[in-house]
Amino acid sequence: MPAQVVRRTGPFSVRDAGNVSAEEWDSAVANSPGGGHVLQSHAWGEFKRGHGWRPVRILLERDGELAGTGQFLLYDTMPVPGRLLYCTKGPWLPWEDERAVRAFFEGATEIARKEGAHTLKIEPEVLAERTNVEEHLRALGFRDARYDLNFSTTITMDLSPSEEEILDRMSAKSKKGKTTRYNINLARRKGVEVREPEDFEWAFDTLFGWMQHLAEAKEGFANRRSRGYLRTMMLGMHEAGRGRFFFAFHEGTPLSGAFIFDFGKKFWFMHGASGTEKRKLQGTYLLQWEVMRWAKSQGITHCDFVGAPKPEDRNEDDPYYGVYRFKLGFGGDVVQYLGCMDLPVRPRLASAWYEFEPLYYRTYSKLKGDVFY
Repeated sequence: MPAQVVRRTGPFSVRDAGNVSAEEWDSAVANSPGGGHVLQSHAWGEFKRGHGWRPVRILLERDGELAGTGQFLLYDTMPVPGRLLYCTKGPWLPWEDERAVRAFFEGATEIARKEGAHTLKIEPEVLAERTNVEEHLRALGFRDARYDLNFSTTITMDLSPSEEEILDRMSAKSKKGKTTRYNINLARRKGVEVREPEDFEWAFDTLFGWMQHLAEAKEGFANRRSRGYLRTMMLGMHEAGRGRFFFAFHEGTPLSGAFIFDFGKKFWFMHGASGTEKRKLQGTYLLQWEVMRWAKSQGITHCDFVGAPKPEDRNEDDPYYGVYRFKLGFGGDVVQYLGCMDLPVRPRLASAWYEFEPLYYRTYSKLKGDVFY
């Protein structure tokens, strides 16, 4: 793999993988410890390049063999001089090996300095209960970031058991699980069907329209991203083979839809919404289940429902509580990750950016009608 060595520490080498192909990079990410994340994929980096973020791809090797990866996104933070390096849902490292972790971040820091970055931001999918990893990161100089930029709490499922075992687990987990299984069967009996639509524009317009209606009709819901951002993202990921639409239909009427990401052995329910027609047919339940069945047919073993309220927000006053209960009914487990952490590379400028970030965030949103990160 044509990647330049940045730093060697004992058996470890850190390489700048800026010139590798999409296939080589995605293979490295998928074969990293933990299996990587779609937001670490080459396609995601190239999509974000179109929004002012330049991907910086870093490899960790041990004795010449792949040991870990991290795709960072570089952004100019003017009027605060310098740049930010943000590793969306990464890096993917052998976290139990402190020497490997240290070697990776020593190399990443060298690259950050070379790129003029003042802050190195990470978002590792490391369970919050792994306090030893958090302690090691703090010893390396990391501190809590001001914001978690993606959900640090979510619901995940193991799809490796048989379909019947998964359905049984739904029923065993809770009364809601029994309701989920019942509604899946009800939708089937009533003739609901789930398929991938061929027309991208129809699928996007329909799903976005439902999402917009929900944001306008239900207090606490909002489309954080603009229509243009979402369309460009979905089209780019769809064309790269990393994203796809599924819709539930009844006698030609669309009932609900979802846009999912898949990468390696994993998939994510990234965006979903329902129409207002024939809701009693429970198309949303069958939609989720049929997507899970499709994933199993592709050899995918890990399902992420993307987002759950934090423990302090799990009550009926939270606008997303109903969605949380719906997801939980499929029998998954709530998991919590460490969340975003920052490593100041140039401390004075990093502190200046930390203080200025909320104003920048609000100004960017007001001027561009979108989210900065």
